[in-house]
Amino acid sequence: MLCFSGKYAYSQSYDTAKYHTKEIKVLSNKITTDIFDSPVKIQVIDKSMIENKNGENLSDVLQLAGGVLIKSYGGNSSLSTISLNGLAAEHTLILLNGFKINSLQNNQIDLTTISKDNIERIEILNNGSSSLYGSEAIGGVINIITKRNFTKNFDVKITGQVGSYNQKRIEAGVEKTFNNINIGSEYSKESSINDYEYFFNNGTNRVLKERANSNYNNSNYTLNAGYSNNKHKIDAFVNYCSLFRNIPGVETGSAPSKSSQQDKNWNNNLSYQYIFSGKLSLKTQIDFQNNITGYTDGSLINSYYKNIFLSGSTQLSYIKNRFELSSGYEIIYATLKSNEVESNIRRVQSGIFAASKIGLNENIKIFPSIRYDYISDLKKHVISGKFGINIKPFRKYNLNFKAGSGNNFASPTFNELYWKDLGNKNLLPERSVSIDGGAIFNFNAFTDNILEITYSYVSAKDKIVWSPNSNGLWTPKNIGQSISNDILFEANIQKNFGTKAGIKINLSYCYTQSTRTSSDYPGDPAYKKQIFYIPYDLAKCSLQMKYRDTGLNLFYTFTGRRFTNFENTNYLQSIDLLEGNIFQ
Repeated sequence: MLCFSGKYAYSQSYDTAKYHTKEIKVLSNKITTDIFDSPVKIQVIDKSMIENKNGENLSDVLQLAGGVLIKSYGGNSSLSTISLNGLAAEHTLILLNGFKINSLQNNQIDLTTISKDNIERIEILNNGSSSLYGSEAIGGVINIITKRNFTKNFDVKITGQVGSYNQKRIEAGVEKTFNNINIGSEYSKESSINDYEYFFNNGTNRVLKERANSNYNNSNYTLNAGYSNNKHKIDAFVNYCSLFRNIPGVETGSAPSKSSQQDKNWNNNLSYQYIFSGKLSLKTQIDFQNNITGYTDGSLINSYYKNIFLSGSTQLSYIKNRFELSSGYEIIYATLKSNEVESNIRRVQSGIFAASKIGLNENIKIFPSIRYDYISDLKKHVISGKFGINIKPFRKYNLNFKAGSGNNFASPTFNELYWKDLGNKNLLPERSVSIDGGAIFNFNAFTDNILEITYSYVSAKDKIVWSPNSNGLWTPKNIGQSISNDILFEANIQKNFGTKAGIKINLSYCYTQSTRTSSDYPGDPAYKKQIFYIPYDLAKCSLQMKYRDTGLNLFYTFTGRRFTNFENTNYLQSIDLLEGNIFQ
């Protein structure tokens, strides 16, 4: 896409070319750690990486992360979901400021509905963590942290952009700090006809066609506010997203259907933290979401879904020397109204958790955690636990070994339980056992280098699979099993040349074997085959070269071939994607 953009700012600050080792991060407000001392692999996408990446939404930014597969169902602003460790999107928990935003309707979130404009950083845990976060945390956890600290000056920005396919975008924002109060607000609007020419092979000839019915219109409003002093910290976040998009459908040689989807998502969260001392703190949070989706397909289909989601949590944290304990209570209340499902659907899911970090000595830390959940509409009790360890055997070298194992779960979705005439109210939560281990090494040899290798194993049982019953109708059942083996290697290389110039290189390679280990029926061709659309190979590389405030970014992604059927006989060819930008 060819783009032109302009920017006006009343007060503007610029980053210099300084790179440094990742600072200590808070993992979704549970236990403080960093990428070296953690018992599991953690990836951090910081503010500079987010701003330098092409694209405007969360799916574009997550392309930076090693081992993260983004499944896009079309062009710009089309549905995008995520896969970690060879598992489906409904097995990855997405958090916003520590709050779950997966819809209980289908346990997924459309990544294109979240703008990157207001994101401060993203933390990614590459393996199961139900003992900390509850349902859906089978494949991994992604926590999105929005901006909290703003400039002391009154900062105003206005950005305009135009591009190919009649793409237009405008973004405006203001921010200001008043003594102990931070406040910021942003608005963005993007639209495009989003059509393009392509060749279609009709079996005889290659026919030049133009994609139709693919335009979109996206508006995003955000408000951030915060207050802090020595004892109190208050943060508030409000976001409203309205996204309309036509859906071009699959090319079959005939004219596409006139399908469209309208999403209106309203998300509000508020957190309050009281610091008793340097050792003890109490944090209370509340979140309210009202998400509406409408789908039409001419005169045949006219569906609507209204998801109401209310959650709250209280957490007490204690830190002393090498010991840290975090425990608390969480509760979720959710409802769904739709013309596609039964009426009076609601769920109350409550959980109690305890997680700790214990330093046995200067070189060994252990991380035990446990959680209890009760799911009201299922009348099921679930207990999840995990044990992790981190060992630094050499004081002289920054080399850490890490390992962990635990059990995880995912609750059945409202669609699976209550779809009219097809839902199955006898479904059980999906279950898994995960084992992970690896090593991370930080050293300096002309450049500052971080090398990390991680192995993850996930054995999933009671996976929910839609299969035909005796009357020929497809219904969900707990009959699926799978095993995922995932090896991820990452290298981060950076070098500063004085205070004005620098270079940064990130490399990653992921090998994923995700295999069905159950049969839905005798002679099932999917048995012991790679799960379709999961590539064996996924490699990524990014390069940034910077001099003062000007620089070049290049991003490369290789996605290996993906099978498109259960039998693993048909597949999509591997894809090479190269993109870049020049910034100032």
